[in-house]
Amino acid sequence: MNRINRTQLSKILIVGLALPALLLPAACLAYILFKGLPALSWSFLFTATEGAGFGASSGILAQLLGSLLLALAASLVATPFALGTALYYRLFASARQQRLLAGLLNMLQSIPPIVFGLFGLIVFVHLLQWGVSLLSGAVILAMVILPMLVLNSIASLARIPEQYTEAAQSLGLRRGAVIGRVWLLQAWPGIFTGQLLAMARALSETAPILFTATVYSGVVWPESIFSPVTTLQTHIFYLAQEGSNQVVIQNAWGSAVVLLGVVAGFALLAGWLSSWSERARMIGSGE
Repeated sequence: MNRINRTQLSKILIVGLALPALLLPAACLAYILFKGLPALSWSFLFTATEGAGFGASSGILAQLLGSLLLALAASLVATPFALGTALYYRLFASARQQRLLAGLLNMLQSIPPIVFGLFGLIVFVHLLQWGVSLLSGAVILAMVILPMLVLNSIASLARIPEQYTEAAQSLGLRRGAVIGRVWLLQAWPGIFTGQLLAMARALSETAPILFTATVYSGVVWPESIFSPVTTLQTHIFYLAQEGSNQVVIQNAWGSAVVLLGVVAGFALLAGWLSSWSERARMIGSGE
């Protein structure tokens, strides 16, 4: 009887600790949707030119496209370095170097994004004189997402069955051919899943691009990589400061719903691709 009571008490305690972790995010999401959905309309989503009264009468297409462009550019910049680091980890690094590299990557992941933003402001904007631009923002966001991409690429390469590599080597393929024809072909679903999650992470960052890439108005599409962009993240930040204007605050909530939807879309697509690749791997191995 005492054992049953202790089991029930443990179950109640665990459920009591788990419920806030589930209910609070759900309540937050519900509140954002409740406040933001009324602001959504065709003109709000697909108008790119700013009308009179910035934030009150203009659409967010320019901001949405700017956010996606920055995230895509950051992913393209970071991917070669991430893949190269993962291949070095797999091919050449000793056990000690692997531990050091893993520790360094975990440390880089823990750096506050605003620190990256200040670094980008000093180095890219002023020292290199790139200015507040798409290039500065893409490079600094690439630095933010690089540890995630490296760790994901390492994990994707590690999941390749060893017999595939042995079979390729037995056929006389050189190391470069093994990498290109076996490893990358087998690992691409996991690597691409990491790209989607990294883009979702980039879309969630505000502080790094606030100092390096974005302006609040006057930009619909950057003229070059040295031109600034406007993004949903900084758009929401700007509108949220206009607390006395209810229309502007309503548009801020609407922008938040759109940004949340885009981030969730990337995350869901990454989850679907991960599940699909796992099913394909199990079918291919006969499990």
